[in-house]
Amino acid sequence: MHIASAFVAVATAVGLGLTAPFAAADTGAPHEKTISAEGFTFTVGHKDNAVHPVAPMNGMPTSREVYLDNTSYGRFDGPGTGKIRTGYFVACAVDLDVSFSVNAGAGLDAGATAGVDVGDVVTPSAGVSIGPSVNAGIDTALTITPGTITDVRVAEKTLTPGRTGYIVSRDFQVRVNDCGGPLTVQAYTVIEASSPQVDGGDWVMGDPVVM
Repeated sequence: MHIASAFVAVATAVGLGLTAPFAAADTGAPHEKTISAEGFTFTVGHKDNAVHPVAPMNGMPTSREVYLDNTSYGRFDGPGTGKIRTGYFVACAVDLDVSFSVNAGAGLDAGATAGVDVGDVVTPSAGVSIGPSVNAGIDTALTITPGTITDVRVAEKTLTPGRTGYIVSRDFQVRVNDCGGPLTVQAYTVIEASSPQVDGGDWVMGDPVVM
């Protein structure tokens, strides 16, 4: 769908119900799984999962900004190796792609910075920006497409046999631009573990939060 004026495009975006409540959300109880095979046992889980939406700095109804907390952990017992990985699935109901007929300046900026990992703590500078960024042009048109799911990875940690390893992430910032309708965020933690007899993996997912 194309709308051939910037004014109409913005008005239509507002009409899609793009504003979101700015309230913190605790996403529920901890999640944990334990798997055993041939005497090899490994566990994956997370806790302290919370979502803190804030008003976007640019004041646009098509932008979202949120700060995320999560504590991921994993463990394996017996000889072998293992690691955990944590992140978030982020999805808009509708993606809005702005393009121009003159001086085209719309490009996808999906870069992410993960901050400095100090021990098991991901620093508050960690963050990611998702969505097309617009810098110039005239004769604006708006394309509306179904939203896509983006995997935003936070950190990865190698585990020590017989000990629980943690990734503690606080105030991980996610900014999403050109987002139509509600934004959904869901935390995940993945474990991969191997022993001389067994290769295995599993994951846990947090409760989805819709903003």
